[in-house]
Amino acid sequence: MKGSVLEQNLISSKGTFLLDKDEKLSLEQKRLIEKIITFSQENISSDKTSILVIEGDAGTGKSLILQQAFTKIQQIAEEDRQSPLYRTKNFLLVNHAEMLKIYRKLAGENPHLKKNSFMKPTSYINQSDKLQRNGDIVLIDEAHLLLTQSDNYNKFHQNNQLLEIIKRSRILVLVFDPYQVLKFKSLWSKGKLAGLIAAYPHEIFHLQQQYRIEDAGNSLANWINQLTRKRKIVPSVESRHFDLKFFENPRLMFKQIKLHNQQFGLSRMLATTDFPYTVGKGVWYVQAGDFRLPWDQLDVGNEPWALRDETINEVGSIYTIQGFDLNYVGLIIGPSISYDEKKEELTVDPSGYEDHAAFRTPKDRDISTDDQQQIMLNALNVLLKRGRKGLYIYACDGKLRRRLAQVTILND
Repeated sequence: MKGSVLEQNLISSKGTFLLDKDEKLSLEQKRLIEKIITFSQENISSDKTSILVIEGDAGTGKSLILQQAFTKIQQIAEEDRQSPLYRTKNFLLVNHAEMLKIYRKLAGENPHLKKNSFMKPTSYINQSDKLQRNGDIVLIDEAHLLLTQSDNYNKFHQNNQLLEIIKRSRILVLVFDPYQVLKFKSLWSKGKLAGLIAAYPHEIFHLQQQYRIEDAGNSLANWINQLTRKRKIVPSVESRHFDLKFFENPRLMFKQIKLHNQQFGLSRMLATTDFPYTVGKGVWYVQAGDFRLPWDQLDVGNEPWALRDETINEVGSIYTIQGFDLNYVGLIIGPSISYDEKKEELTVDPSGYEDHAAFRTPKDRDISTDDQQQIMLNALNVLLKRGRKGLYIYACDGKLRRRLAQVTILND
């Protein structure tokens, strides 16, 4: 399948960026896009930064809403001389390299969008200081990835990226999901966000409807939430319009994923970060039983990982797939996540987690085992909610694999 077809499949979904020609925005999405524009118009002349927070689970269409709203704002800023937004200087920020690639790709296809309006947070902060010119309206996708401490790797030397962006903008619109926090250097919670924005005029909007998972409702999303938030495996799940399967053999699962990739495109293997790797130092492998494929290769060119044909023979991670839709997902849950048959709940072992950067913290910060486990469960949550048409799961832990096999899937 050609890359252009894959790209169309990726960015034409309610859960991500663009709509297919046969799809329409939901009423909820339309209202929120108009709310963003109205909020910006009403507060652009305010003396204090005004903040609109959009909260929503993975797959509720947060990125699509931001992209559509930003496009409209930029068109107004360019063309509508009667609008208070005319000639405003506006930006969309995301602290995720793969998502930034998609946003810039879309900018090249729309006359109202410029690639230099899409930036990483640190680049925006540094540019504002260098030019001594703050942004007027700033939209932030995946705000739960913003740094909450200084970080030399990202060349960020202040203490909180969100606070620094607030100082450098007039209107701020951000999307936030505390269950997608993946590192201690971006340690957000609803309470922490509420405390930071309390000093500024702000509104909060909650997205409810799941758009990515095609299960005619939120049944499967709720099942996943019970798994990753309560550590409980609900004994049955409705999946009438979604292909949910639990596998005993990861090689057979990969075979099915390749078939779906030939038919639909955008079908990939993913895994929890239980398998060793070092970024930029050779090829590292995900191995489970007789299954063995290399980890994803980060920062390869300008094309996002999921759009490159050759990545069907790689295993994706949270770093290449967060924020994206796939059609079919084959997920390997590594051995750090197992099952306690007596307590009837998931067990999570941070010592088996190979994403060491996720747990890296300043020496003066006290981080508990519970905090580490929550980071791991958040990562599992992100991976489980990538598929639009299907989710296949193989668990390395035998007890977890047996328990998942007992789940009744209601699909008739």
